[in-house]
Amino acid sequence: MSITNWSDAQVVRAINNGSIPSEDLISRDGWSQICRVRGRNFRQVDEESWQDLCSQRGYLQNRSNPRGF
Repeated sequence: MSITNWSDAQVVRAINNGSIPSEDLISRDGWSQICRVRGRNFRQVDEESWQDLCSQRGYLQNRSNPRGF
C-alpha cells in the first residue's frame, strides 16, 4: 500500500521508526506526501530520523540514477 493512503499518524510513526518504504522515498507522490505530513506535524517528527530519511532518499536516488540523467 502506498504511503499516499496512510494517515498522518502512520506516516509520522514510520518516519520516526525509519520504516518508510523505499519505493515511496523515490516516488514523487510518496515524497510529496511525506513532506506535507512533516510540515503539518513538524514537532512530532524526530529531527535525527528526518535527517536519516533524507540521507536514505539521496542514496536511493543516486543508486537508481548514478550518472545523473
